[in-house]
Amino acid sequence: MTGMIRGLLAATALASLATTAFAQDVQGVIGGLPTELKAQYDGAPQKVLPSAWDNFTAPPKPWKWCHSESYQGNPWRVTVTKELKRLVDGLIADGTVSSFEVSDSNNDASQQINQIRAFIDKKCSIITSIPGSATALDDAIDAAAKAGIPFITAAGSVTSPNAINVDPNYARWGYDMMTAIGKAQPDGASILL
Repeated sequence: MTGMIRGLLAATALASLATTAFAQDVQGVIGGLPTELKAQYDGAPQKVLPSAWDNFTAPPKPWKWCHSESYQGNPWRVTVTKELKRLVDGLIADGTVSSFEVSDSNNDASQQINQIRAFIDKKCSIITSIPGSATALDDAIDAAAKAGIPFITAAGSVTSPNAINVDPNYARWGYDMMTAIGKAQPDGASILL
């Protein structure tokens, strides 16, 4: 989960950069990241693609951050939202973000679409999401892009070319977890994952 939140924040940071990252320079952008973030791309099976947001310029601060959740009915999702709120609260404290709003569609794609459109009407500066469908949200995501609002996914991808999909690198996550277990149990142990 920490990797997902880091990835989400890294994507958000990349989306808000005033400099342009052209398609042919994807590896250059990754190479320019801090070591901790660059490591998140090591061994990733996902392909890093150019973004529809290459020429994006962030609006003036403070930003209104909106988060569209597809389901808050399990502890993992609640923990993700609480951690995201904690991190955004730090951005509120330093004046980068003015407010943070969360919607929960309770596993109803139509409801999530309506909530995303409401975020567009509220003029959110950024919309982050754990999407409930890979395809159903595409028109709403495209409407957000038309309004100049980046839409960033985590823990699930969508097919709209106007979304920034942040997919955790599970290979790196497994490596980091097994390394930590190895350090905690240097004499060996039986571990069930």
